[in-house]
Amino acid sequence: MGIVKDILYKISNKRLLPVFKKQSIFPYYHIIKDNPVTHIENLYSFKNKEQFLSDINILSSNYKSLDPKNLLERSIEENSFLLSFDDGLQEVYTEIYPILKKKNIKAIFFINPSFVDNKEGLYKHYISIIISSLKSQNFDKSTLDKISNIFSFSYHSVEEFKQKFTSIKFTERGKINDVLNLLNINIEDYLKKHKPYITKAQIQEMIDDGFYFGGHTMLHPPLVQLSYEEQKAEIINSIDWLKNHFNIDYSFFSFPFSDRSISKKLIEALLEYDDNIRIFGNSGIKKDMDARIIQRFSLENPTKLTEKRIIEENLYKYFNKAIGRYHIKRN
Repeated sequence: MGIVKDILYKISNKRLLPVFKKQSIFPYYHIIKDNPVTHIENLYSFKNKEQFLSDINILSSNYKSLDPKNLLERSIEENSFLLSFDDGLQEVYTEIYPILKKKNIKAIFFINPSFVDNKEGLYKHYISIIISSLKSQNFDKSTLDKISNIFSFSYHSVEEFKQKFTSIKFTERGKINDVLNLLNINIEDYLKKHKPYITKAQIQEMIDDGFYFGGHTMLHPPLVQLSYEEQKAEIINSIDWLKNHFNIDYSFFSFPFSDRSISKKLIEALLEYDDNIRIFGNSGIKKDMDARIIQRFSLENPTKLTEKRIIEENLYKYFNKAIGRYHIKRN
């Protein structure tokens, strides 16, 4: 549906925003930063602080800021917005937290406990680091051949190599260490120097200031590549980790990568784990199988205007209603 959304964005007019205000919206981001970030730059683009502040002003001018506690109390005001941030990157503390605190806007931060305190990192972030290293070597073909052999894929161009390398399966992530060794990249030194992820002390400070945290799985795997039991363990363990370390009594969770293809059986298991849980997807403005599932959309793309993005998502909602895809069906 990428073509449809591109068309809807082009025809969106930001002056129409008031037409679509009578609802709650749930935009999300990963990172806000004024300069490139090696472990992110080959995965996706992101906004700088000025752009983020502009987003905040647009949202605050058109919607009311929603406190996450209202979700738990089931008292969501019409015409409200709630921000959330995935992956627990250090910038949620250094860049985002000060802005939200100054603006008195609460938010939810979803983290992967395995990466907290920077002893380990997300395999996709390692891939970005590797691609940046290859770029500095002008993508030497002999090196690309060695890496493609490690993962048993063929390629015909640098772009195809990057596409296949960034798409390796979660179960193959152990082979990334072979590539790091091949390129003489000391990932422990990188984690120690750059500290890509938030720390326990920073999480506690933010909780003390009224911000909320949720699980995002332990290791950020594409859940569809795991068994049902592995999916359930990744999710519940990440929520329990937060409860055990920070004495919180609520359950928030957001799906990594995508909530598409997540089974009804898994959703029901999470609702049974805590009947007041709030589960966050990223399928846009849609209705899910249960009101405790909240669907979000991204405002991260720095090349798209925020007002037009909100209108695009609303137009896409009506498109989905017309073709019978507004209500998410889970098998």
